[in-house]
Amino acid sequence: MMKQNFWNDKARLLLLGLLLAASAGAAMATLGQAPSVLPAAVSANPAPGAKTLAATPVARSSLYTVHETLLENGTSVQEYATPAGLVFAVAWRGPVLPDLSALLGGYFTTFKRETEQARESGRRGAPVNMARDGLVVRSNGRMRNFFGHAYAPGLIPAGVNINDVLQ
Repeated sequence: MMKQNFWNDKARLLLLGLLLAASAGAAMATLGQAPSVLPAAVSANPAPGAKTLAATPVARSSLYTVHETLLENGTSVQEYATPAGLVFAVAWRGPVLPDLSALLGGYFTTFKRETEQARESGRRGAPVNMARDGLVVRSNGRMRNFFGHAYAPGLIPAGVNINDVLQ
């Protein structure tokens, strides 16, 4: 009897996820830009298993909004946007590192330059901990457990403590 309830609960969760995916647009965060709304079945990253399943508004305040997107690969991405709709921070957690070029947008060149310099100095595979040229990125993890965040200090709304936001 217990096994049957387990499978019924799993089926309900799967159906709920599919319903959310079919009915909701997904907000794909791009740092420094307005959140873009994509159909749930469209992927910002063409890699297999990276399709968006659902986006859910998580929190709303007068200073910023938070939306969480669950990617098909199991990675969760949160976007933090000003009331005007400008993404000032993104965070991720999951089994697969998200497409950072898509998340960082125009800031990706700074990130890439910094990580290449770290690699050349022998810090290959080390956690990323950078704060340069208007970009802060903290990324860590290993296979099946990646986590991190990125933000543009100049875009953080007045009155917002980024350390409280990204706890």
